[in-house]
Formats: sequence, C-alpha cells, structure tokens
Amino acid sequence: MPPFIVGFLALAACRSLGLIPDAVLPLLVRTATLLTIVAMAALGLGVDLRTVAAAGPRVTATVTTSLLLLGIAALAVAYGLVPA
Repeated sequence: MPPFIVGFLALAACRSLGLIPDAVLPLLVRTATLLTIVAMAALGLGVDLRTVAAAGPRVTATVTTSLLLLGIAALAVAYGLVPA
C-alpha cells in the first residue's frame, strides 16, 4: 500500500477521533491547499508537450479542450456559480 494512503487514513482517523484540535485546522487546511497546488504543478510540469504534439492534432485538440473545460469548471466552483 502506498505510504500516502496510509498517512491519509491515519490522519482521517485522528480527525474523526478528535485528536486534532480545532485551533490547528485553519493551518492544516492552508497547508493542504498549498500541497495540492504543488502536486498539480508537478503533474503539469511532467507533461512532455512534444509527445502530445506528436500524437496528432486530434489528440492535441482533445487534451486542450478537456483542460479548458476543467479550468472553466474550476473557476465556476471557485466563484460560487455552481455548488462544489
């Protein structure tokens, strides 16, 4: 089992059991947000655009369209236009 899953389950159990005080939750939420951004950036930086382009125009168009739709959906949720 990957270590991050073990860590996630352990922290979920700690929170469910009340072992994490409410006073530290804002810091944990901020940290989780920052780590999520770093993880998304790492995924994006790992994409080799030459490989995507070599796959052909249909694949490139599909990837571009899906990323645009994902971005629009994320902005809609962020601005409260649709429920999360």
